[in-house]
Amino acid sequence: MKQLLMLGTLALGFAAAGGSQAPMTMPSSSPLTATAALRDPAGQSLGTATFRQVGPGMQVTVEVRGLTPGRHGMHIHEYGRCTPGIDPATNTVVPFGGAGGHFDPAMSRNHDDPQAPNRYGHGGDLPMLMVGADGVGRASFTTEKVSLTGMTGILNRSLVIHANPDDYKSDPSGMSGPRQRCGVITRNNFTVRDYFLPGPQDFPEGIAYNARKGVIYTGSAQDGTIYAVNTDTGAVSKFSEGGAVGRQSALGMKVDAQGRLWVAGGAQGTVSVLSPDGMTLKVLETPKSPVAFVNDLTITPDGTVYVTDSTRPVIYQIDRMMNLKAWLDLSTTPIKYGPGINLNGITATPDGRYLLTVQLNTGDLWRIDLRTRDVRKIMGGLTHGDGLLLEGRTLYVVRNGMQVISKVSLSADYISGTLVAEEPLMGLRFPTTLARVGNNLVVPQSQLDKLQDGTPETPFRLTRFPRF
Repeated sequence: MKQLLMLGTLALGFAAAGGSQAPMTMPSSSPLTATAALRDPAGQSLGTATFRQVGPGMQVTVEVRGLTPGRHGMHIHEYGRCTPGIDPATNTVVPFGGAGGHFDPAMSRNHDDPQAPNRYGHGGDLPMLMVGADGVGRASFTTEKVSLTGMTGILNRSLVIHANPDDYKSDPSGMSGPRQRCGVITRNNFTVRDYFLPGPQDFPEGIAYNARKGVIYTGSAQDGTIYAVNTDTGAVSKFSEGGAVGRQSALGMKVDAQGRLWVAGGAQGTVSVLSPDGMTLKVLETPKSPVAFVNDLTITPDGTVYVTDSTRPVIYQIDRMMNLKAWLDLSTTPIKYGPGINLNGITATPDGRYLLTVQLNTGDLWRIDLRTRDVRKIMGGLTHGDGLLLEGRTLYVVRNGMQVISKVSLSADYISGTLVAEEPLMGLRFPTTLARVGNNLVVPQSQLDKLQDGTPETPFRLTRFPRF
């Protein structure tokens, strides 16, 4: 269930461990809105920015006090931290340096004006703030460079106002000078619970819930470490060390009826089976191949396991005696493999009749009949589709690069589907899959887009939220 780990070969606690439990609010169908309280370096609140999503455009209104008259550069910065840190423009520690550089969703690595397409300039490059003689600055505009959801989403990032005008050409920040005001952009009327992971390079990819033990398992795409997270206390322990036999990476995972944890091994082409106390019971190997990519798996009601490979057009089957074989040659079906990541997330229907699987590079959702091996397309449009969770006839599709979770309503025979909602939570960072915990869902914010190029936001986190 990952997309970017293969670029080289192809083109926690809740709040704090033991902390109080925040109330949770159901998502709304009303337009997304957000607010940033703008503070000076001493922490005094001196203004507010509001954000409202209206179709493809985002309406922004800013009012702030105590600035010198004239024009001031204003930008969306990458991180939601209004703390001291290193300013890349000066390479020194400055107020609000913790907000990082300008938000650059298209990785343009170029400062430009607010009308420039994101491929040419930072998405976070905004119009300047005009401050009057009374020291009050006001701005109101609509932009399509950034939004409150999707690949250009700015939730849990920062709005920063600088001391000087922006020349809209000088890298990295238009010669706009010191950072004078900062506010974290927070979604209105919505609360989530975060479980934080301890490692600076965890990149959590898979997730599974063991209800009998009350723990969430999550695995590192970087080194295969598997953590157990207590869902009540938020305490995190190491369930299995990274680099175990047959597991240099931990991708899709599921817990079976015996409490064993099944783990897809990615480029190693393996599936590992761990005991309830974390010991490796068996490592199942698919045929050796330089392009193997065992990505996700699902367990049917009779205990049979089905496994996707994102680069080889085959679905593997593991029977209850732990014998692995190639079960379906996808090259003989309507599913056509192309460059990049193909079949990704997979799940079985409760009656054990069908498999549902999503193809990341095409956005197609497929139904596979386990009796006849007949393959039919359910729907398209789910680009960047990664992990799946089926609840009755509701299918949740985690769309990693789109940074949303899509809710699909399926027909009774699972042969058609309708997209009914998309949820960005409080700002997702390349989510990969999800698991159900009680009446909530939990998603890893993997940041796999930062694995080979970029600096991830730490600590890594799993985010828990109500079903929507």
